[in-house]
Amino acid sequence: MASNRIATIVLAAVLVCSVALAQQATQPRVLAVVNGTTITDQQLWWTMEQGWGGHILDDTITGLLVQQEAEKAGLKVTEPEVDAKLALIRAEYSSDQAFGDMLRQAGITLKGFRMQIQRDLLVDKLLARRAGVTDEGLKTYYQAHRADFTTPKRVRLFDIVTLTLEDAYAARERLAAGETFSAVASDLSRDPTAKKGGDRGWLTPDDVLEEKVREVVFSMQLGEISDPVQMPDHCHVFYAREIEPGKTLTFEEARPAMVKVLEDRRAISEELYLSLLKQRARIEVRWTPHAYLSRVYQDLSVIKVVVDGERVSLPRAAQILPSSSLVVPAAAVLGAMGATLEWDADAGILTATRGDSRIRLIVGVNILAAGEREVQMKEAPLIRNGVLMMPPRAAIEALGCGLLWNRPSNTLYVDTQTTAGNGQ
Repeated sequence: MASNRIATIVLAAVLVCSVALAQQATQPRVLAVVNGTTITDQQLWWTMEQGWGGHILDDTITGLLVQQEAEKAGLKVTEPEVDAKLALIRAEYSSDQAFGDMLRQAGITLKGFRMQIQRDLLVDKLLARRAGVTDEGLKTYYQAHRADFTTPKRVRLFDIVTLTLEDAYAARERLAAGETFSAVASDLSRDPTAKKGGDRGWLTPDDVLEEKVREVVFSMQLGEISDPVQMPDHCHVFYAREIEPGKTLTFEEARPAMVKVLEDRRAISEELYLSLLKQRARIEVRWTPHAYLSRVYQDLSVIKVVVDGERVSLPRAAQILPSSSLVVPAAAVLGAMGATLEWDADAGILTATRGDSRIRLIVGVNILAAGEREVQMKEAPLIRNGVLMMPPRAAIEALGCGLLWNRPSNTLYVDTQTTAGNGQ
């Protein structure tokens, strides 16, 4: 990833220099002579424009979208933050000379490298904000999950287990007379821990199954030896050698764990995030050699359905509802899958049959009839501009097909040969 970014910066720098060169020169300037044939600045500019221009322009557009999004969110990257990140990257190299060699080989200046670090950190902050990893989001999570950051009380417990109450009192009397707990346990205990002087190690309340024992053990004071605790077929004498009280982590102590939880649950990849920015943006490319990018960006914002490698022509655009559920034109998609369709306009029922599978979609009802089964759907089918729209997953899988929702490309892929996959 870093090498690709460095290469992009290098190409951008070369292109910018070439633009300036082309603008300053009124006559073609000879840059090189190969076997008597000249290469001019105009030829170099044309080659870079045709070969690299689109890639560099796309990267520049992405950078501008990131900057706009950061400004809306009130996010900035400070010089000290860049310095700290740069120091971490430098530390990966054996010496300053090795780091400088890397920059020279990549054809990038330290200033250009710092600019890329700044953009990367800005993207990181935007991703963190989207995942709720902000002070406000973390505080809300902390208040709702305080129990997750509370460590229970622990007792380093020693135990003498006897078969009779009489033996338990005998053990207690020897302890009162000054014998060590380990010695008495080794002599009288009938538990395997006798070999270790009765040491059961560190225990929390969850480690003790018997409620009666739990109440005694976790009400003891440091260094206390309990009276005999009688159970149905044995007795205990306990010794609390060490005690660690329960503790609730402070907000700052819990921060690293909360950040990880929120990132694991809500985070999306940088690739997907940048793709979503482009999908929402209005982008018009006026640079003639790369005007095709306008079509690419426009197509990226359109939700596409592909069945067995063929893009389906949709009578109405698929859309993502406010609930985040995807809905697609039912007849167009099911028909492309090879299903036979019957539409009852009066009842608002679409019946689709494919091979031995048969389903019924009912407008306004989020239950799909699949043969003798009823399948819950995320959303009820609905009519939009005269077109029946459906959440695709339940219907497609009920007809024996697989689906995959690719969010970065905004495309729903349907495979009629397999039921594997995931979708909406």
